[in-house]
Amino acid sequence: MPYKEPSEAQRLLSMRVDAAYRVSLMVVVVVMLSLVGYVGACSIITSGGPSGGTSARIPVYVAALFIALGSIALRRAQMRWLRLSTVAEVRGAEGLIRHLLNTTIILAALAEVIGLLGLVLCFSGGVMRDSLIMGAVAFLIVLPVFPRRQVWEKAVADLAPAIPESETDKA
Repeated sequence: MPYKEPSEAQRLLSMRVDAAYRVSLMVVVVVMLSLVGYVGACSIITSGGPSGGTSARIPVYVAALFIALGSIALRRAQMRWLRLSTVAEVRGAEGLIRHLLNTTIILAALAEVIGLLGLVLCFSGGVMRDSLIMGAVAFLIVLPVFPRRQVWEKAVADLAPAIPESETDKA
């Protein structure tokens, strides 16, 4: 079977996926680096000695738990194949690419909030362990969000060509 050159539309679509992938990759890497920075800042803050416990510890942990569970639920709901095919059908290929990018950014932002909660807890008299726990939870939330180019290209290639571009994408 001879090799077929990709059409101009396929190359353009691949370039759009690549651009969105690079943006999402930068966002996720910056969030990961900021999480490391939060834990590092907390280690500097708490290096003076052990601090007393804070009464805000339990509500902050509960808030982080709800954010983490919400992030997992949101990812499962927004990245299902059925949801992606619905987005591609309604919004076309460009809408599918935007959906993948926006979902990745939102989920990374939720992990960032968990890291910030650990930093806030550290500032309010917490111990280094609090920041480490929050940082670990945030990392566990952001790792599955890490974009994979092949998955994005496969989703767009499988879902977008069968669906004609909608009228809103042409305008």
